[in-house]
Amino acid sequence: MLAVAVVSATPRSPFFAVLPEGYEPSGPLRWLADLLQLQRLNDTGLVIVGLIATSAAAIGFLLVAREAWNGRITMRTVIVLAVVYNVTVVALPLLFSRDVYSYAYYGRIITTYGSNPYVLAPKDFPINSLFHLTWPGWRGTPSVYGPLFTWISAILTVVAKSLPSVITSFQMVTAAASLGTVAIVARLVKRVRPARAVFAAAMIGLNPIVVFHVVGGGHNDMLVAFFIAAALALVFNQRYLWSAVTLALGMSVKATAVIPLVLLIVMVVADTEPGRRRRVLMTYVGVSGGVWLALAIPFLQSINPTLGLMEVAGHDSWLAPGQILVHLFSGIGRLIGGEPFAEHAQVLARITLLATSTGAVLWIARKLWTKPEWRTPTALAAAWGWALLAVILPAPILFTWYLMWILPLVWVLPKIPRRSMVLLSVFFVVTQLVTESQRLPDGLRSVHLTFGHPVAIAVCIWVGITLYRRLRDDVPFEAETSQPTLGDRFEAGPAMPIERSAVVTLPPATNPVPDRRSSDGHARPRPRTGAPRSAR
Repeated sequence: MLAVAVVSATPRSPFFAVLPEGYEPSGPLRWLADLLQLQRLNDTGLVIVGLIATSAAAIGFLLVAREAWNGRITMRTVIVLAVVYNVTVVALPLLFSRDVYSYAYYGRIITTYGSNPYVLAPKDFPINSLFHLTWPGWRGTPSVYGPLFTWISAILTVVAKSLPSVITSFQMVTAAASLGTVAIVARLVKRVRPARAVFAAAMIGLNPIVVFHVVGGGHNDMLVAFFIAAALALVFNQRYLWSAVTLALGMSVKATAVIPLVLLIVMVVADTEPGRRRRVLMTYVGVSGGVWLALAIPFLQSINPTLGLMEVAGHDSWLAPGQILVHLFSGIGRLIGGEPFAEHAQVLARITLLATSTGAVLWIARKLWTKPEWRTPTALAAAWGWALLAVILPAPILFTWYLMWILPLVWVLPKIPRRSMVLLSVFFVVTQLVTESQRLPDGLRSVHLTFGHPVAIAVCIWVGITLYRRLRDDVPFEAETSQPTLGDRFEAGPAMPIERSAVVTLPPATNPVPDRRSSDGHARPRPRTGAPRSAR
C-alpha cells in the first residue's frame, strides 16, 4: 500500500486523472518519490513501476484477507491501518477517475448557473474551468446521480472554491463514508458473528480498491455502501422502517440501493398478517418514496422524469462481463443487416441482460416471500448480497467502485460469492493501472478487450451457476456448503505449528467426550468426564 501511495505521489504518475494546471503532489510521499528518483522514469517506466506496486498491494490484500478470516490479526490493527490509509490518500491528487469533475459540474449548474442539472449538461455551460477536465463522454450528459448526492455536490462547490479544494472535499466525504462504513460493519459483525468481524472490517478498510480507486477518486459509491451498512445494522435491531428510510437515502445517491429496499419490504410484508399487508406495504413504500421525493422535488420535470436513470443504462465499460453478449449480438446484427441491425441487436442484448438480472432478483424475493424460516436478518443480508451481485455482474457497465455496494455484506455471504469479491478486488486493482490511455505504452494503447474482464466473466459464471443451484435446491442464502471448491486450502491458511513444550499428556478418561466446534470452525475442547481435577 505504501508503494502504491508513493507512485501516486510521483509527478506524471499513471494513476493520475487529468489534473488542474499547477496541481501537483506534495508532502512526505512526494519527498520519498523524489528520493527514489521515480520522476526520472518515462511513461513506460512509470507504468511498469505502477504495475509492480499494485501487484504487491493486491497480493498483500489477499494475504491480509486470509489472515483476518482466520483471526490472526486484530481489529485494532485493521482500524489503525484503515485510518492511516484514508488520511494518506486524501492528501494525494485525484486518482484513477475524472468523475469528481462531473460531480462538481452538476453542483455548479445549481449554485453558479441556477439551472437544473437533470435537464442541462456541462456542454451547456462550456465557459467553466471544469469543462476541459470533465471526461468528454460525460460533457453532454445531464446528471445520472440521485438527488441527495446532487445536493451534496452543490454544497461542496459552494464551500470549496478552488479546483484542488473541490477534489479534496469530495475525497474527504468519501473517506468519512469509508471509515463510517468500517465502524458500522465492525461493530455489527462483532455482535452477531464475532468470528468474522475482523474480516468484515478488513474487506473494506484495507482494500486497495476502496483506498485508492474510491477514496482517491472521490466516488459517491462509498456513500451507498455506508447507507447499506447502516440499514443492515437497523435490520438486526429490528427497526425495519428506519432501515427503509436509510435505504431510501442510499437510493437518493444511486438508484442501486432500491434492490435491498425492495427485498426488505418483501420480507416485512411477508411477515405481516394477511389482513394488514396492504397497509404495511403502503406505509413502507410511502415513507421511502416520500424521502426520495422530498429531495427530488426541485429537480422534477417532464424532460428527464427518471432523473438520469435511463441515461446511465445506455453506457458501458470494458470491465463488464455483459459486454461479451452486447458485442456478440451486435456482430450478428451487423452480419444480417449492417449498422442499423447492429444497433437494434445491442438494445436486445441489453434487454436480455436486464431481464436476467431482474429474474434473479425476483426469484430471491420469491424465496423470501415463501420461506418463513429464511426471513431472518442474516438471511436478508445475504439476500442483499446475492441480489446486488446478480445485478452488477451481468450488466453491460461495471466499474471497480461498484464493488462498494456489496462490501458491507461480504462477511455474511457463503464462500463462493465471498471469495469472488476478494478475487475481483485483487484483479481489478492490478488491471486498472491508468486513467488516461495516452499514459499506456504504445504497444498497449491499441489493445481493446471487447468481451469484458476475463476474471469478471469467470466470476459471473461461477456466481451465476451457484445462485441458480442454491435457489433451485432451496439452500438458504447464507448457508455454507460442504462441497470442496476453489480456494478452500488457501482460505484455511497454513497449519499452526504446535510446540513440543505445549504438549500435555492427560490421564486416560473414563468417558471421553468429542470436542465441540464453535461457529467459526475452531475446536473448543471440553473437559473430559472423569478426568482428574488437575487435568481439567
